[in-house]
Amino acid sequence: MKKVTMAFVAIAIAAITFTSCSKDSDSVEREVETYDYSPILTTYVDQTILPTYKSMKDNSKILLEKVQAFSVSSSQDDLNAACEYWKKTRKPWEQSESFLFGPAAYASLDPLLDSWPLDQAQLQQVLDGNAELTVDYVREGLGAVLRGFHTVEFLLFREGQPRAAAEVTKREKQYLNAVTEVLRDDCLTLWALWDGGASEKELMDAIELEVPVAYADEFKSAGKAGSRYVSQIDAVDEILQGIMVIADEVGSGKIATPVETGNVLEVESWFSWNSREDFMDNMRSIENSYMGGVDKTKRGACLSDFVKEKDQALDEEVKAQIQKAIDSIDAIPQPFRNNLNHANCKVAMEEVGKLLNMFETKVRPLVVK
Repeated sequence: MKKVTMAFVAIAIAAITFTSCSKDSDSVEREVETYDYSPILTTYVDQTILPTYKSMKDNSKILLEKVQAFSVSSSQDDLNAACEYWKKTRKPWEQSESFLFGPAAYASLDPLLDSWPLDQAQLQQVLDGNAELTVDYVREGLGAVLRGFHTVEFLLFREGQPRAAAEVTKREKQYLNAVTEVLRDDCLTLWALWDGGASEKELMDAIELEVPVAYADEFKSAGKAGSRYVSQIDAVDEILQGIMVIADEVGSGKIATPVETGNVLEVESWFSWNSREDFMDNMRSIENSYMGGVDKTKRGACLSDFVKEKDQALDEEVKAQIQKAIDSIDAIPQPFRNNLNHANCKVAMEEVGKLLNMFETKVRPLVVK
């Protein structure tokens, strides 16, 4: 099995240090830190990132159990349960898309987990071929577009519903088992690279995963020795950049691309009809990053607090626009793939675009002057 260690990604880390963490070579000289962002960074990691990835990791383990149970029983109930846990695992992944930096980027876990569109022609070639569909074959022998969430989705769903269990072939079950185990391992890896992984030592040993330094510790200690973030401002800007990237991706890509082309095949998660929920969870990712946690009853120091200190009206405007973006997506008739011409699609694009503009022109300048 592929061994993933911090040493393995050292070259990649060095390569991205100048692009993602020090966006300008003179950033330390330009930015004089007059605000202590450490409580915000700590809350962001401990109450947004780590709980989100833990939920994904935990659900992916149950998803694999459900898939394995279906492979043995061939029962519709077990297939339905696997479909349920695909959605439960998918949800925290989509809610993580405002922080696809760090391990998700340097260990290439974003494309391995979520490449789209799915190459159905190649996937069918795999199913029609003679290769033994083992975990190692999927991990080492197949590219990103033939593994991850959407391959599992294709094998589980049709037209927004669980497939008829009797129609799933033996070879499809073999592929489903292998690709779901690889998905579980990738979810575990992403969580462990942030967390350190002490609570999953047995499973980490099984996949030969070592994490000498947790990325969470580096991020929270931005500006101190041992962190690749040369200043707290660089780390906060990483949060803001992540928010802006996913806002742009949803408004200008995930929704806009299929709407403008009319091509259903460009709709993400269309086998399960989970697209609209994906988009709303992307907005919730922004909300959690801005508001200080996934649990609304236990949120701590956050960007919202910082913005409120500087401009209370702007903070209220941002929070209201996040909700408008979520509501406008929710107003798109279900399923999204069958309603690409609906007027509410363009309304959603506009509301998400307003949110992006707000972060670009009003929020980020409060941090990066």
